Amino acid sequence: EFTILYFASARDAINISSEIISIPSTSSSLSLQDLTNLLKNRHENLGKILENSMFAINMQYVDKDDESIMVKPGDE
Repeated sequence: EFTILYFASARDAINISSEIISIPSTSSSLSLQDLTNLLKNRHENLGKILENSMFAINMQYVDKDDESIMVKPGDE
């Protein structure tokens, strides 16, 4: 499971400040790009906002275009 925290326009667009995302039991991690796609599919009105957003994993900013960035269970 991952805890997703939403801020500013992302939070306003979906009216929640956080949610728990479960990943398939066949995987122990998920690429940031796959997670972003999952969120876009889950919340239709997040698409454009996520394209222009900054991302942080465990309070460290990351390059959202870096395909090697993986999110692991327990990450926030």
